[in-house]
Amino acid sequence: MGERVLSPAEVTRWLSPKLGGARVVGLTNEPVGTGQMSESRRLTLEYSKPCGLPTTMIAKFESASEASRAASRATRTYEVETAFYREVRDRVAVNAPNCFFNHFDAERDEFALLLSDFSPCTQGNQLTGCSVEEAGAAVREVAKLHGPLWCNDGLKSMAWLHRNPPEKKRNVELLFGQLAPGFVERYGNRLGSSARDVVERLAREPRDYFTHDPAIFSVIHGDYRLDNVLFMTRTKGLMVGVVDFQTAAVGCPLLDVAYFIGAGLVPDVRRTVEESLVRDYLTGLGAFSITLSMDEAWAMYRRYTFAGFVMAVVASMIVKQTDRGDEMFMAMANRHAEHVVDLDAFSALAD
Repeated sequence: MGERVLSPAEVTRWLSPKLGGARVVGLTNEPVGTGQMSESRRLTLEYSKPCGLPTTMIAKFESASEASRAASRATRTYEVETAFYREVRDRVAVNAPNCFFNHFDAERDEFALLLSDFSPCTQGNQLTGCSVEEAGAAVREVAKLHGPLWCNDGLKSMAWLHRNPPEKKRNVELLFGQLAPGFVERYGNRLGSSARDVVERLAREPRDYFTHDPAIFSVIHGDYRLDNVLFMTRTKGLMVGVVDFQTAAVGCPLLDVAYFIGAGLVPDVRRTVEESLVRDYLTGLGAFSITLSMDEAWAMYRRYTFAGFVMAVVASMIVKQTDRGDEMFMAMANRHAEHVVDLDAFSALAD
């Protein structure tokens, strides 16, 4: 499958309910983002007459890579992201894009979204990491995703969102164990000693990491890292936009926090500021009248230092392999492994 280029006629069909009789008469496609499960383009649109729609949008659709599309079928990522914009986006306060068009075809394994464009903005860079100021803004922003639906039992009735019952969690555990040897073989010379130790030990003795059912839950991003965060300097200061909800799920909110901090900051910096960043997150939750003690939050935070490491192992082995992707997964695996070791996270798991 070659690179897909959207046409004015196609986008006119997509936007027709919102165009008020106008047409898209001019369109440019510019590749954006670093996603491996799907493709994204920044569209610059020219309309036949004023219609109240923005002149730039982000189009997102299925990957041209068969490996990535196979992975999407297995993990339901296309279904999940389109459902997030259809059923959850307007119920949370996180600064996620507005959605102008939303299509998913399970039988054809196709999807399409037209989303608002946060430009001018700077995408976070997983390879270089971020500043402490940026990390603080990011953890406060993710509290706006978690807070509105905190421990809302209705989330568990959404099959696309609550898709990890005990038997499925056990399957993820088995998948990790199956992929771990190949991960070590492929990336062995790029893994630090901590990463080697963590992948081998977690595959050998996962304890209850994969099967644990958290008592505190909300809708979580599931892949909350720098490549999915956009930073914007506005009159009110540094703002954050959050994108790529293909891994949204019902889960422990501190998973997103540990995931972001563990991969977003280089270890020497992370060690000095992570407690204050968790407190920043708790302050953010306070806006939604949620009270969580630092001790409770820290216990969950330690447990989920494994989350980004597991993602690095599994995703690297099931999506299309690219040079940039390999660099990103190695940055994640090595930083998250240091995080696991620093916080003695294996001791946070039950037998």
